[in-house]
Amino acid sequence: MGGLDKGLMPLNGKYLVEYVIATLRPQVGQLIISANRNLEQYAQLGNCPVLHDTFGHYDGPLAGMATALDKAQTDYILFVPCDSPLLSPQLAERLYTCLIQANADVSVADDGKRMHPVFSLFKRPLLAELLAFLETGGRSIHRFLAKQKLARANFSPDTFLNINTPEQHNTFANNYSGVQDLSCTK
Repeated sequence: MGGLDKGLMPLNGKYLVEYVIATLRPQVGQLIISANRNLEQYAQLGNCPVLHDTFGHYDGPLAGMATALDKAQTDYILFVPCDSPLLSPQLAERLYTCLIQANADVSVADDGKRMHPVFSLFKRPLLAELLAFLETGGRSIHRFLAKQKLARANFSPDTFLNINTPEQHNTFANNYSGVQDLSCTK
């Protein structure tokens, strides 16, 4: 998106991250945002702590996940990207149910065609394994998850619609004007 911070992109009068916050807040006990820039603005929008990656200069979502696993004070940590305004209001519950039923260490959202690993619920003890993976140069979330006891939770593909280009932003704004209802249901 040309260097823009996607979470702070406007959509129908709100920032993308505001849709995510509104959907997640009733689902979780503690909300934490992982960001590497605009930390103060995220803190104000979320009225919550904002964490900056603390484990070296790792690229990608795994660095933010490691930081959150290290700092969170819960047994389970839910991860979602900031640019997906149609999150399911049952995301946390369904990921947790699948994780427990499968006796897994991580539960990942799946749309029936593919896994969406940035929509996931991790058990906190995965931190040590994740740090070891990062220290050996690992960056691929798919490769990390391939080594874990994994559960998959099924969701509608709309749950994972995100905005990566200006064209997608325009299409999304025109086709999902109902996103103003922060329930994030289409």
